Amino acid sequence: MRKKGLALIGAAFMCLSVTGCWDSTELNELAITSATAVDYDGEKEEWVVSYQVVIPSAISAAMSAVGGGAAKLPVIVYSTKGKTIREAVWRSAMESPRNLYFSHNRVMVVSDAAARHGLDPLLDVYYRNPDSRETVSVLMADGNARKIIEQLMQIQIIPGDGIEETIRKEAADLSALPNVRLYDLAMGIVSPAKSAVLPEILVSGSPGVTSADALNNTSLSSKLRLGRLAVLRKDKMVGWISREHTVGVAFIRDQIKATTISFACDPSQQRETSSFRLNRSTTRLAPRQSGDHWVMEIAVKGEGMLLETDCKLDLNKPEVIKKLERQLNGHIREKIIEAWSEVQKLQTDIVGFADVVHRKFPKQWKELSKNWPATFVQFDIDPQVDITIKRVGLSNKSFKNLTEKE
Repeated sequence: MRKKGLALIGAAFMCLSVTGCWDSTELNELAITSATAVDYDGEKEEWVVSYQVVIPSAISAAMSAVGGGAAKLPVIVYSTKGKTIREAVWRSAMESPRNLYFSHNRVMVVSDAAARHGLDPLLDVYYRNPDSRETVSVLMADGNARKIIEQLMQIQIIPGDGIEETIRKEAADLSALPNVRLYDLAMGIVSPAKSAVLPEILVSGSPGVTSADALNNTSLSSKLRLGRLAVLRKDKMVGWISREHTVGVAFIRDQIKATTISFACDPSQQRETSSFRLNRSTTRLAPRQSGDHWVMEIAVKGEGMLLETDCKLDLNKPEVIKKLERQLNGHIREKIIEAWSEVQKLQTDIVGFADVVHRKFPKQWKELSKNWPATFVQFDIDPQVDITIKRVGLSNKSFKNLTEKE
């Protein structure tokens, strides 16, 4: 009994000596951000940081209009300015009774003006401060970035979550644009290629949907939509890749997870009449040298299924399937060549040629790296596409075979 008593006394002293959470912050003291936007004012040389802050008390009833009245919106957007990004963030204390909390931030939208000025300060802030997450998705806005996070969405209560889900699903299901996390951006900038890409997000239509009343329609006056591909050399933006060429760039970068491709089923046709679902794809880059000349072999291999065809075909015949595969492979090869031409114009290695040349030819790389932007655009490419049509769906004949006589 005496030992048990001493043990209890010792335990009591240990409890008294343990301190509590001396630096804890209560939830009602935090302003949880779901999205941020970064603009740069070149005339005043100031950073403008905007925050999409969640209002917890309004989330449960958000977007529900009963008896003609609109519910309180679940987010509020406001901005602060500063000569540095962190100064702008700390100035939020002058406008908000709560401390900004970035650990739940889902997306960051950067204006093209900020990107042309340089994103090194932004990356430094995120990697230097423990309250920021490098897994945030980064997107580019052509113009003011704040207007992007002001736009409301019908399906997603919190717009920041909706933007992140949109780019994530696009990257997984269509693969025309990548979901670039902050650490992807940083790794690209410091890689041998010293380049990176960011997907564009824009407001399609006018006026912007920024109030609860504007949501009380089956069709919105404007919507958030993904667009082109922004190209960065080092930490600065140098131009855009158009939407029609982004899939070709994704093939070269080996970032096609799944996509749908429309192509002509016959060489004599001028329009695309068939659709193919690519379920799996891999791309291997192999550089080869011939004197002072360089060639990059681009080997694409994948498989999928035929989704649609408007051609009069008998898909039971192996030679017909082979013909379709040749057409499909030629179409993808053309997309890759067109995309490479666009990349050459920007003189920025967003396709990762520097990485494979550095690994395979380390000695030559020492000389090539001295003027890589001018060197890599002189590369010729040799695309080799091998896509297999594994399935043709439930019907082995085109519907035209039933509506037209043989």
